[in-house]
Amino acid sequence: MRDRSFRIATLLLLVAGLLVVAAWIRFAGGTALLSAVARVGVGPAILLVALTFACVLLRFVRWQYLCRRVGVRVPTRRSLTIYLASLAGIATPAYLGETVRCALLRREFGIPVRRTLPVWVTERVLDFASIGLLAAAAASGGWVFGGALAGIAGLLVAGELIPGERVRAGGMPRAVFALPALGLSLLAWLPAMPILSIAASGLGFDLGLLEGMRIFGASTLGGGLTLMPAGMVTVGSLAIVQLENAGIPATDAVAVVSVMRLATAGLIVAIGAAFLLGELRALRRRPAPDQHFDVIASDYLNQFSPHIWELLLGRKTALITAAVGPPGGIGLDLGCGLGLQCGALRERGYHVIGLDPAHGLLQQARAEGTPSVAGSALTLPFPDSSLDFIYTVGVLHHLDGVAAQQQAGLEVARVLKPGGVFVVHETNPRNPLFRLYMGYVFPILRSIDEGIEHWIEPERWSNAPGLALDNVHYFTFLPDFLPRSLMRLALPLERRLERGPLRRFSVHYMATLRKSPNGLAPARDDQARTLASAG
Repeated sequence: MRDRSFRIATLLLLVAGLLVVAAWIRFAGGTALLSAVARVGVGPAILLVALTFACVLLRFVRWQYLCRRVGVRVPTRRSLTIYLASLAGIATPAYLGETVRCALLRREFGIPVRRTLPVWVTERVLDFASIGLLAAAAASGGWVFGGALAGIAGLLVAGELIPGERVRAGGMPRAVFALPALGLSLLAWLPAMPILSIAASGLGFDLGLLEGMRIFGASTLGGGLTLMPAGMVTVGSLAIVQLENAGIPATDAVAVVSVMRLATAGLIVAIGAAFLLGELRALRRRPAPDQHFDVIASDYLNQFSPHIWELLLGRKTALITAAVGPPGGIGLDLGCGLGLQCGALRERGYHVIGLDPAHGLLQQARAEGTPSVAGSALTLPFPDSSLDFIYTVGVLHHLDGVAAQQQAGLEVARVLKPGGVFVVHETNPRNPLFRLYMGYVFPILRSIDEGIEHWIEPERWSNAPGLALDNVHYFTFLPDFLPRSLMRLALPLERRLERGPLRRFSVHYMATLRKSPNGLAPARDDQARTLASAG
């Protein structure tokens, strides 16, 4: 019954979109619109489409950011698909049809609409604020607009330097996230602001960049206030009047506005309709989160180029062996995946077994000769004080929150022998640019991460129960998409950064912890001093 209701609602939304597009084409003059579009050169046309896509994708980043701040964590790829499908909703009064994304999230992930609907309302408020601010800055002149761009950068950096966990823990007011949210909104609408000027240029008319931005912002705001579907009639009418005041004849002003509206509202409705049809064809639930690595098992090695795998495997293996010392005793690869690190250590004489909850990955690891068992980091299938060392590579951030990560730490402390070593390799969330990449871009490009990971600040290891922090090693600055041809030139620079004061902002870190010889929890003051010196 629920699927049937969803299909009906979706079809009605698609019909509304088609009716709005048809009415808009008629209002724009029908064949006159087509002739105007035909006059636009290839270069301006490509630029118009690219700017609209940039605006849409940045607005999605804002949506994902706001959702996370209210505790809604949805895999980035799936969230993007749902977001794009909801864009067909701009063809409804007040854009209310966009709330279909709230219904899709409830249907697939069980997220109550009352948690996502306020996010959508917040988006609308931010849209009005950011478009108004950008239009006002453009009207005030180049110096003011340049200052606005600097302000956007400041707002984004200010927000990203404050980890969300600190705010949710009560250490800072939640209102601090209004700054990066506004910064993201300004950044998202910035690519759309020059579209009117580019449309005019494509048709052979000279409309100053700042003047075009002012007209675009004013007409978009005016159209939004009327709550008309896709701002139909009002946005175009307001823009045409202002273009005439700027010296463009009425007939040509209609052509310019028609191209602008086709490149924005028309393209966005088309994108939304295509993805909404996709949702209709695939009314099924995605695999449960704990099946993620089973789903990607066959494609796991294709996530990075061979030279990237080789470089990372060599660096991580060297750091692990340096931490645990010469071969001896029994070790555990916690979250072994395909068993790459496990195999590399066994080749060096270490007796290591692997553990992973993903049966698909374990099958491939065993096929390569890696001894391994299925199990969870939350309940390690080993007796107390039975292992000499444990290492885990990029695993703990996949656990479901801080409590689960702490439970994994307690399990490690339980099964380690007194004096045993625990080596943790994790993604370093200190770098705001890299955190943005890992949270919003990497999960779309690669399948390893989903964008719902819980990053672990290096400072947290100074409070691991039953374990003393020996040191934290920061490494890797090169992006995972760096071609092999540039690797030799870039590696010396990376080594220099790893030794310099910027090492704390590396891509990865490896923390080495040790269980006290008497099996008791170590003194916290010594741990804090060790971490401070490592940073």
